Amino acid sequence: MKHTLSKLLALLLSLLLAFACVTPAFAAAEAPTPVIVISGMNSFPLYLDEIKEENQVWPPSGKAIAKLVIKSLPSLMKSLFTRDLNIFADANFEDVFDVIFGAVACDEEGNSIHNIVYPTFPLSAGHYPDEILNSKENEDEMGIVKGLVSAMGGDSVWFFNYDWRLDPMQDAKDLKAFIDSVKTQSGADRVTLVPCSMGGAVVDAYLSLYGSDGIEKIVYTMVASKGIDLVGELFNGNVTLDLSVLTERLFNFKEGEWFAQAMLSLLKTVTDGTPGMNALVSRFANWVLDTLSDRAYGEIFARSLVTMPGMWAFVPDSHYESAKAKLFPDGGNKTFIDKIDAYHYGVQNNAETLLQAAKDNGTDLYVLAAYGFVGFPMTDLAYVQSDCLIETKNESFGATVAPYGKTLGDGYTAAGTVCADKTHRHLSTDGIVDASTCLLPEQTWFIKFNRHVGFPVGTETTDLMVWLVTAETPVDVRSDARFPQFVKLNLMTGKLESLTGDTVKPSILDKESNTALRALRLLLEAFDGIKAKISG
Repeated sequence: MKHTLSKLLALLLSLLLAFACVTPAFAAAEAPTPVIVISGMNSFPLYLDEIKEENQVWPPSGKAIAKLVIKSLPSLMKSLFTRDLNIFADANFEDVFDVIFGAVACDEEGNSIHNIVYPTFPLSAGHYPDEILNSKENEDEMGIVKGLVSAMGGDSVWFFNYDWRLDPMQDAKDLKAFIDSVKTQSGADRVTLVPCSMGGAVVDAYLSLYGSDGIEKIVYTMVASKGIDLVGELFNGNVTLDLSVLTERLFNFKEGEWFAQAMLSLLKTVTDGTPGMNALVSRFANWVLDTLSDRAYGEIFARSLVTMPGMWAFVPDSHYESAKAKLFPDGGNKTFIDKIDAYHYGVQNNAETLLQAAKDNGTDLYVLAAYGFVGFPMTDLAYVQSDCLIETKNESFGATVAPYGKTLGDGYTAAGTVCADKTHRHLSTDGIVDASTCLLPEQTWFIKFNRHVGFPVGTETTDLMVWLVTAETPVDVRSDARFPQFVKLNLMTGKLESLTGDTVKPSILDKESNTALRALRLLLEAFDGIKAKISG
């Protein structure tokens, strides 16, 4: 009996050893969870009837815009000479609508008037044509796709594109069909979603319709789930212009181009130092806006962007009902209003509940937000911290954020803190962002100076994205020293620099917004970048 038992134990031990040796091989061979990157607004152009270069209708071609501008010059000069801007409007507004919006406007029920088509990608990225995978487009959604392909292989990455003009609820139904197809192609029963910008609205609509079964994780990437205050202001007709904000905005869009940034910094320093010129230009611009805004709203805006349910998905709750009252004084088309209300009140206003339900259902949720950029120079909200498009507080699901160029202050105390652990620190050391008030304070990262959905291939911002997507176990802002909650993107080197620490800077203007010093800083960073490339 004892001898037999010894044999059995030896056999069992051998089996265990064999299993231990074989298990890693099986694990290594197991395919990663399929990842679906979900586009934002206008990731690819829209075409009329057929995808051909000459059929592109959005964005309108540079040639069409140039022709429109040249045609408008005589009426513009006459308007300025006579100080009657209606001459310009009479001669050009109908052409502006036709050239820029005519083909993409929707009917009164929010459906496309014309047969608009756009690129779709039903197969995995390994099947994409060379003009996509080997293109020079290394940022935005395609940058994310390329970064994930490099890390996971082309057979594990998909890209979902849709018509951003239309109802996000319909886009969500199309996403459901796409997810089902990916599962069939890959043999997987779960997928990871990476919604970018407007893609957040589509994913939230999906969660409202189908829940999160079969969704392993969602990496929200600078999303518009809670709307964009800029769009809310524009839909309410709150339009103004500040020259100082405009030059700062131009600086933001030239990040990484050190010479252009240095010149813009010097220009802003000059304009800030000559308030008379700043006031004069701003006064002239606002005279134009005040004179023409009502006609522009009625003859262009109300016939184009306002007809698109997708654009209404960007209007935050604080602006929504007032925008409807302004733009639909007669109540509007019932089918259209029901459509936009269903998304607004069922999805946008319910986003936090939808995300919490997904989390409770076992879906890992991560949020990537950005700050350090001035807003759009056409509203009073220009000095709200943003990623160049979406306000930081909105895309982070509730962070408390100081205005652009300021801090929360020395005596700041968080109100509405979500994190229950008092030992955790969620305040950025530059004193600008308090992440403790986010919906997910432990799973929300902030990248200072990262432009909207800007994830250039080969930079550490892409490394952060890949880490979140491929992590085999749930992670948080303390899981990896490389990726603390607050990081700063060095625009010249592509490196992430930590902002984590225990000391909050004094409540003075953020030194990164001091234009007199910025040109020098950019020159120094440019030299650092050159040295890094040489040494690399």
